[in-house]
Amino acid sequence: MTGDVPAPTGTTPSSGPSTPAAPARRSDAVASLAVAAVAFVVVTGETLPVGLISDVARGVDADESEVGLTVGWYALVAAVSAVPLTRLTARLDRRTVLVGCALVFAGGHVVAALATDLWVLLVGRSVAALTHGIYFAVATPAVVRLARPEARVRAGGQVAVGASVALVLGTPLATLLGQAAGWRIAMLVVAAVATVLALVVARLLGPLPALQRSGPRSADGVLATLRSRPLAVVMVITVVLVTGHFALFTYVAPYADERLGVHGATFSVVLLVYGGAAVVGSTLAGRVAEARPVGGVRVGAVVFTLASAGLWVAAQLGARPAGVVLLVVWGGTFSLLAVSTGLAVLRRVPGTRSETAFAVHGIVFQAGIVAGSALGSLGHRTGHLAQIPWVTATAGLLVLALLLGAGRAFRGGQPT
Repeated sequence: MTGDVPAPTGTTPSSGPSTPAAPARRSDAVASLAVAAVAFVVVTGETLPVGLISDVARGVDADESEVGLTVGWYALVAAVSAVPLTRLTARLDRRTVLVGCALVFAGGHVVAALATDLWVLLVGRSVAALTHGIYFAVATPAVVRLARPEARVRAGGQVAVGASVALVLGTPLATLLGQAAGWRIAMLVVAAVATVLALVVARLLGPLPALQRSGPRSADGVLATLRSRPLAVVMVITVVLVTGHFALFTYVAPYADERLGVHGATFSVVLLVYGGAAVVGSTLAGRVAEARPVGGVRVGAVVFTLASAGLWVAAQLGARPAGVVLLVVWGGTFSLLAVSTGLAVLRRVPGTRSETAFAVHGIVFQAGIVAGSALGSLGHRTGHLAQIPWVTATAGLLVLALLLGAGRAFRGGQPT
């Protein structure tokens, strides 16, 4: 993989760092963190309605189940647009693409914050969603290009960590802000932070010319990725995992309230602790990818499944403390598994094909969100909210079965 990635800024392929390379390295490191921070904000914006479903529903005069489906709608738009937009912008400097995505994303959230009905909310979220797939397709390969060869896997993991942690840390932070100042303010703050980070990336990230002169044919790029059996396994595991997780996560606020008796400020605090566990899980994913890439994800799948099923048991027994602990464990193990899927793609795809591969990974991730939020909405609307943890646990069992049969896909190596 390293042979396909251009030398980082401030170096030459043969001679190594030039005299001013050290400052450039520090600048690149900060720029990489800013790119990962944008990923955090983008996913926070995507899932912002999760913790504020009731408030948003009242604000746009809609049902909670309809607002929940806006999470799925966002994911659908992101999935459909990922490969075409990656192809369309293939000849542009990657810094320009990353900065442009962050600014358009911010604009979409301004529109959503001003929405007075469900349709305007959908328009704003659609604008933001158009940037999602292409941002993640470009961001990880861009960060990898900035890193030293021996640090490229961990560097690529920064973007995955930013996205994964946002699911369980950005969401509770946005929930706390929304409860204190209103959901519209929360969306405007997301837009403002995205704008500031876009300016940071524009200032610190050096030029990153496209890796190829023209975009690959979308269908060919997708098929080439899926023809690799290990990559296909990773994609299937991703969509099953994310579907199961989001069936419950999209409606975790009403589930925690109705089934565990956790609500209001207490729920926000629980989500923050849940987010801390996600940080730990995301960080462990990088170490697992280097030390025990197969065994680590198998253990993670076992814990994820048991925690999901345990949430149902805790609710049945009225064991609120146990339910809170299981929520935290569930969040941590999902983050470990989700980041591990992205790292598995990174380890197997050459540099010139990496953007297409990450676009495909983004598509299946978003497809999982669409399917999961739809399942959660169905359970919520039909009065079966209490049974949703079993959907999540079943997905965990399927992931474990796939890992037991084809877990080698998480080892390093070129696509086969």
